[in-house]
Amino acid sequence: MELLGRDDERDIFTGPGRIEISSETEIRFFMHGTPRDAELALRKYRESKADPYDHIKRFRLKATDYRGVEWLGGYVTNLNFSVDHDRGWPLTGEIESLMTIATGHWVSKSCGVELLLIPPVALPMTGKLTTKSYVGDQEVSSSGALCQHKLNVLGTTISFDLDPARQALWITGNCSEELRHPYAENWLTEPLRILLGVPVYPRLVARNFGDGKAQVSLRPSPQRKVASVVGLLHPAAIGAGRTEDFWRLYSDILTFIVKAGKFDANPITRLYEELSQALSGSRWILTLSLASAAESIVNDLMNGADRESEYGDASLDSMKTHIKGWDGDAKLRERMLSNLGMISKRSALSFMRTLGADGAVNPAHVITWSRIRNSVMHGALVEPWSSVEGDGHLQEMIKLVHDLTRARIKG
Repeated sequence: MELLGRDDERDIFTGPGRIEISSETEIRFFMHGTPRDAELALRKYRESKADPYDHIKRFRLKATDYRGVEWLGGYVTNLNFSVDHDRGWPLTGEIESLMTIATGHWVSKSCGVELLLIPPVALPMTGKLTTKSYVGDQEVSSSGALCQHKLNVLGTTISFDLDPARQALWITGNCSEELRHPYAENWLTEPLRILLGVPVYPRLVARNFGDGKAQVSLRPSPQRKVASVVGLLHPAAIGAGRTEDFWRLYSDILTFIVKAGKFDANPITRLYEELSQALSGSRWILTLSLASAAESIVNDLMNGADRESEYGDASLDSMKTHIKGWDGDAKLRERMLSNLGMISKRSALSFMRTLGADGAVNPAHVITWSRIRNSVMHGALVEPWSSVEGDGHLQEMIKLVHDLTRARIKG
């Protein structure tokens, strides 16, 4: 094993050790480290402890197993001395992932990605798996379950396969001109985070290059797995009769994300991730998050023409001249001029009202958003004891965010 510093510092510690995959969310290493330079090693160790969130000061792990396969462990967190005092510096810490380059006859010869979700998320499947039991030649029982769905989008076929024991979900797809490396492995799960309102990340990722090699990564699983009420399709909406809606939305969202062409999560995806995390906080935090999410999507929806003030330039210039000529309190005059500058551009509320008039959103939800947004953004608290499902105002704001999201995806 090697614990690396910055690129110019090379290896700080080397020595034998082991890596333990202790749970779905934790990967830990143990090593007997020998410092290349004891003074440098001690200084780097202290720096990493003093500022654990600074990547420049954190160690990186590189390891080679007994078969000669090299593994990269990424950044090290919680580096400490272990109780194993056999020899050297007994070090232990957590790593973010494990990555290696795989070769062999079992590696796919097609360019594409394979994502393994453990545990799986509940998706509306269409392909039926039938299991039959026999005694001799006689069939004694038969059972079936929906375990697969195939989706044709972006010039390729994406397959969702639930294993028979329902312990894992595979998402696989070949690359196309639009769905390509290195983005595809991130893009395929982003629509699920929006649709389900819950963190959806693969436990295992295989980036197949099509030449007999694949970059394989093992990552932590998210702690929350159950779909939430902030998802674009509420969990109850995934049942019978809604399968087509779900997969049509998945295709539309994936196409929208791919067109943006970003490796990091799309801004819409990030908003839904924030809403998912806000569910773990107070209802006031959730209300603030919903109000901000709606405003963020509206600002993204508006183009240059949409941002033009509903008041004409002549009227604004006339009012500005009038205020400047007012012979009164100078501070009040400056305050009024500042407020005039704010209405020289169209507000998010005004644009939402237009969307309401066009039928893209519910006008009543816009009124609710305006009232609640103005109160919570200025410090007003909300009642803490009602459930989200039982709060009509919160439900209206959630639906408004959903309607705005649909409008943004449609463009």
